[in-house]
Amino acid sequence: MSTRAGIDIYGKVLRYAEVEQRQERYHLLRLGRCDFDFDVAAALLEGAAERLEALTDALSDVFEGSTAARLYVSLHPPHCYSFFTPLPPEVSKEERKQRLLDEAALLTRSGAKEPLRLTADRLYADTLDEDERVEWYHVLAVQDGLHAGFDRVFRMLPQTHNRMMVSMHAVANAVERIEQQDEAPRQAPFSLAIGWYPTHVEYTLCHQGRWYFGHFTDADDPDDCAYFALLLLNRLDLSPAAVGRVFLYGGYQDLEAFASLGDVFTVAPEPLDPRRLIELDEQSMAADEHLDAYAPCIGVAL
Repeated sequence: MSTRAGIDIYGKVLRYAEVEQRQERYHLLRLGRCDFDFDVAAALLEGAAERLEALTDALSDVFEGSTAARLYVSLHPPHCYSFFTPLPPEVSKEERKQRLLDEAALLTRSGAKEPLRLTADRLYADTLDEDERVEWYHVLAVQDGLHAGFDRVFRMLPQTHNRMMVSMHAVANAVERIEQQDEAPRQAPFSLAIGWYPTHVEYTLCHQGRWYFGHFTDADDPDDCAYFALLLLNRLDLSPAAVGRVFLYGGYQDLEAFASLGDVFTVAPEPLDPRRLIELDEQSMAADEHLDAYAPCIGVAL
């Protein structure tokens, strides 16, 4: 039996969850949101003492009495950098770290005045041209100032370990859990989760239930989601027919606004419902709260 806590930060809202795993089942211990009058990620980056104190007080109250030893944080773009890269499997740990640092600096155009902290996860092995074997990694790069702000808050919380993830990684955890529970045969090898937010749209592509790729872009209208999804598939040399399920999460208000996704993929989009992940009492949630908005903070804790 293990207990893990997760938080998801977007704009002025911090959502939180704590789950307890008993064998193959997850039990919800706490779930909710904290609303602030400032942008949470910006406050952490700026390091303003008054706002950090407000965040610390809120999280201390939220996790009072928590038995979770680990706290996982879901960060949304563009407050963090996220990229995928292949590496030869034989490289040493030290060489791998240096390669990832060099690539992060190149992609983010970061210099010594803006150091980055990296978190790398091995995703899967693959064979490139000429039978070259590689291992694909996802790399999360966080500005040192933002990480330092989190460190100041983490020191005051009961959890002794913490780890950051990009929101698409957290959502991939949720998709994997849902698809593990499904008994119906898989109609296509890929699933696509789309996160709609006022500032951007996120794409999480999973293969056989495991995270395969993530991307985000600007979008002004829900109909744009289908267009950018097609661009992403073309970039990866995939057909829409390879996608058998399309999930939605985030800050959307009307599922029907995304009907064009059904025309592209021939399957209707479905909410990424956290009730598929864990037992959840809807009566405890605010009436105007979309339950799928909690998919990242629950997914990051799984």
